[in-house]
Amino acid sequence: MTKENVNVFIDAWINGDEESYTNIFDYYYPRLLSAALNLVKNTDDAEELVMNVLLKVWQLKNRIQDIRDLDTYLFGILRQEISGLSRKKILLTETIDGIPLQNLGSVDHPEFSLRDLQLQYQAALNKLTPKQREVFLLSRDEQMSQQEIADHTGLSVNTINNHITSSLKIIRKELQSYPDAVVVVLITSSAALLLS
Repeated sequence: MTKENVNVFIDAWINGDEESYTNIFDYYYPRLLSAALNLVKNTDDAEELVMNVLLKVWQLKNRIQDIRDLDTYLFGILRQEISGLSRKKILLTETIDGIPLQNLGSVDHPEFSLRDLQLQYQAALNKLTPKQREVFLLSRDEQMSQQEIADHTGLSVNTINNHITSSLKIIRKELQSYPDAVVVVLITSSAALLLS
């Protein structure tokens, strides 16, 4: 079937020939499915997305005559469907800044206490140069951007980035005996575990 034939079926369908939609469906289904499979590796998901696109075309029949390029329109709907599927598959996350460390889940290392973690973290901070510590704490505790820290300290953004990168390496090394998840929470949380 050629594109010209499809346009004839589209005109017939718009003018009330419901059977013509079958030909439109048969023409677009394999093309849309091929495109979907390039972006979505699961065949069932791809087929469902294509069916959603063709259902929307059926539901928007009265608008079809206003669409200049049906191919572009259909593939645009397919992209929206794929984006929607991707958003659904992303896990919802919750901020952990206000959650006490002991409430973040089960601990596989009961030998680690919060006090030990605080002491180790403080020791890691003490291994930083004064400027590294200042920059690191401004980024974590004050939640300042690198540009804001640069403006505050008079250092370049590149220097700020280097200080933060170096600080993270030192802190991770010092806390390597702790589970990775604990270290990530610790160095990314604005409520850093500083001893009072």
